[in-house]
Amino acid sequence: MKRVEIVIVLLFATLIVTAQRQTEYNRFGDEAMDRLDFSTAKIYYEEGIPNCDPYSINQLTSIWLADESMRITMRNVMSRCMDCLTNRATELKDTASMNKLILYYTEGIGTYKNEAKVEFWRDQIELLRNVSVGSTTTGKPPREKVKMKFFAGYSASYYAPYGLTVGGVGRTIGWYLRFRTNMSFQNYTANIERDGSGHIKLAGLEDVYPNPTGPPTGNSEEKSWISKENLWMGTGGIVIKAMPSFYISVGAGYCNLEKLYEVEKIGVTIAESQGLIWAKDNDKVSFSGLALDLDATFRIGKVLYGSLGCSVLNFEYVSANAGIGVFF
Repeated sequence: MKRVEIVIVLLFATLIVTAQRQTEYNRFGDEAMDRLDFSTAKIYYEEGIPNCDPYSINQLTSIWLADESMRITMRNVMSRCMDCLTNRATELKDTASMNKLILYYTEGIGTYKNEAKVEFWRDQIELLRNVSVGSTTTGKPPREKVKMKFFAGYSASYYAPYGLTVGGVGRTIGWYLRFRTNMSFQNYTANIERDGSGHIKLAGLEDVYPNPTGPPTGNSEEKSWISKENLWMGTGGIVIKAMPSFYISVGAGYCNLEKLYEVEKIGVTIAESQGLIWAKDNDKVSFSGLALDLDATFRIGKVLYGSLGCSVLNFEYVSANAGIGVFF
């Protein structure tokens, strides 16, 4: 029994000495910090890194942020600090270490700045927070809850340069609505028709206009026709979060294009001008039909985003798309 007691005493003595030593390097480091002697403080705090001492890591991080001149000599130790934080965050699910990693990846401490990693650890904290709030005594894992992030921005395409996109996205999936137009809303009072020989007339009227070979040769042999296009499209669909800062959106909707010409009405029985009017050309150049969207969105920093893609209009025209906006 005496031998067992001696072993226990020696074990406790060893633990006490180790605890005192661990306390001492942080205490000496704090004394150096009070003198603003960052070089000496760094040396003491480094002793805690092999044990992943959270206090030592916090103090070394403070030195990095406080004195830029120290950073060249601290790159190695800060990289080791980041390894400790990653292990604690991964294995122990320690939210304090996760928050510290967000700071490291945001400021480039011991690594390169990485917005994707920032978003990853934010999502992990949110997940743990939801699990903590939603946990029950049944032992079943709670349903994950993620706050939807909304976005809005300017959207443009080759045929419709003015537009607005709004939507929202959760952990992996979301939605969007989009409206685009070329801001032309010209009214028209007649429709253009052609017979089999290409002869042009105004639908339902006896009036015709010069140069019956059709647009865009002109109101006369010398004068080009004046034309306008009214175009608008509305689409909506799903947004898929493929990566922390990369989204893919697919959608469908309706589009409408009206090709208009300014024409001069000429009486058939009395060849006199009856004035200029706007008429819609229904020969293929005007259409109404399905619009399809496919876009890729890239998150830029915490708030901004940019998007590129294309739209297919009535299975006849392909229009390049681009956009920019904000998350909130």
